[in-house]
Amino acid sequence: MWLDSGANSLQGSIIGSTLGGNRLLQAICATSIVVTDISYAMISKLDRSTPSSASRIDHIVMESRSRAESNRTPNEQKIAVVTGANCGIGFETAKALGRAGFHTILACRSAERGKEAVEQLERQTGLEGRFEFMALDLASLESVHEFIEHFKARDCALDILVNNAGVACPYSLTAEGIEMQFGTNHVGHFVLTLGLLDSLKRAEDGARVVIVSSMAAFMVARISYDNIEQERKFFAMRNYALSKLANMTFAKTLAARLNGSGVTVNAVNPGAVATNLSRHGANQGLQRAILGAMFLDPPTGAICSIYAALSPDVEGMSGQFYSRCLPMDMHPMALDATEQDNLWTYTEKLASK
Repeated sequence: MWLDSGANSLQGSIIGSTLGGNRLLQAICATSIVVTDISYAMISKLDRSTPSSASRIDHIVMESRSRAESNRTPNEQKIAVVTGANCGIGFETAKALGRAGFHTILACRSAERGKEAVEQLERQTGLEGRFEFMALDLASLESVHEFIEHFKARDCALDILVNNAGVACPYSLTAEGIEMQFGTNHVGHFVLTLGLLDSLKRAEDGARVVIVSSMAAFMVARISYDNIEQERKFFAMRNYALSKLANMTFAKTLAARLNGSGVTVNAVNPGAVATNLSRHGANQGLQRAILGAMFLDPPTGAICSIYAALSPDVEGMSGQFYSRCLPMDMHPMALDATEQDNLWTYTEKLASK
């Protein structure tokens, strides 16, 4: 659609002109990305020619179900895991995967909210037994390892893994003493994904890993490890951007390492979405009202994740970055072999704590 391609082209031009420049140019880049995302969200709400999010998701789901008829294993015999699926984008992604036939595991930190989400999904879809809660706290590597152990005890393949969960928060630390945003958004997912690789490789029709990154990755020129390690250098938005660049870099690196394995890995940008990601901010009522008016709703924000997880158009594609269901250039640092190796080694060190 013209709006999707236009927004991507505009952001690509801005990034190409400002990324890696001085601090003023980087500030212009960051501001322009935010303004473009908000403008896109507001225009898409007014543009009556744009198909509704429900119809777009229905189309992807039906395409997946149709494609499954020619696969060795029907979707009803396949398993998907979505992290942070009790609300927002993750909830909508899990709903679409369940409707496409997958037994869908909601990997969430809160048992209460996770089980409530399962019940809500069953009511909304009429699909009893299609959704399941499993405990996963990405801010605790002990919890991540327990999840991996419990899943692998099933002795089954994993067909789709959507690394969706994320936090944007003031300075705090994970259970292992890692800065919370980097530890949850990147390190936890890194450990989870590598721990489930054997299960992913068992998928008869090939498996897909979808990593939810963000255009926020382009708000920083590179990953600064000092900003992650030193509290005095912490700045919430910048550190969030660092974690999203790490997500993108991890997707590109893992895709290359899994080449020929039958497992594809792609990163996606959900856009500016009204979720509870900013729940740590003050005046939640006012914040929700503003976000609701200016940002995409969760079903619309989930479309790109659903597309990367289910669409036949993405079959066999790996190491890509999708924004608004269209391929977009990755951050230059995500393509740099040295940066990839540095991040992998650094993350392994953190994961061994």
